[in-house]
Amino acid sequence: MGDAVRWRYLDMGPAPGQWQMAVDLAIHAACAKGEAPPTLRVYAFHPMYLSLGRHQKDEQLLRRCEELGLPWVRRPTGGGAVLHAGDVCYSVVAPLGDPAVGGPLRRSYCQVAKALIRALQLLGLESVQMCEGVSRPSRGGPCFASPAPLEVMALGAKLVGNAQWRRGGGLLIQGSIRTHAHLTLEMELFGLTLGSTVSQLLGRDLRYEEVAKALREGIAQALGLQLEPQTITPPEEGLARTFLLQAQEGTGLGL
Repeated sequence: MGDAVRWRYLDMGPAPGQWQMAVDLAIHAACAKGEAPPTLRVYAFHPMYLSLGRHQKDEQLLRRCEELGLPWVRRPTGGGAVLHAGDVCYSVVAPLGDPAVGGPLRRSYCQVAKALIRALQLLGLESVQMCEGVSRPSRGGPCFASPAPLEVMALGAKLVGNAQWRRGGGLLIQGSIRTHAHLTLEMELFGLTLGSTVSQLLGRDLRYEEVAKALREGIAQALGLQLEPQTITPPEEGLARTFLLQAQEGTGLGL
């Protein structure tokens, strides 16, 4: 690993959705300014949350959330709705010119997909593949209802949802690994169930720590990186709290 490029690795565990989105925005802002290194962050939502894509509009779905007492948040990245009920989430933040994941939009998706495939293989999942295609689907609906090009599948099931946002010289890729699901709540929210989970395909109950470790090792192996465990910096945390306050006041970008 002596010649491997160094990235920062953050394992921040479970927290409410607004805080998780604010942290991703803060890391993106710092990285775009050259004030933070390329970063892989792993986290989860607690309590259960619904997240919507940046431009997704679904008033009926939000009414269902209100009826069910389910909190929701808007992601800075695009894509469809995700019910966060035991899944493991990640974000990749890097400059647009980063050798590992930068360059054209499609290359960034492809590089991260390679790393995710390796992570799922490390968990013991076979027949993992990248969905073929050349264009992303239209906005709207549940994310896991259908695969998008360059997302990850196994045995016919979409296992990872992935979306990207670029601004100010930096890129942010956010994703959800469908390790677990709340099938009853999915049916109440979306009117359908969304396929198998990684735990179901493996025949065992995955722990968050196990998935986080596989993500760290998978992206390191697939992209030739050395991921160093660190924490977010005080300026990043302060900026995240600013974004969180803006979100609570209804003025936060992407929140």
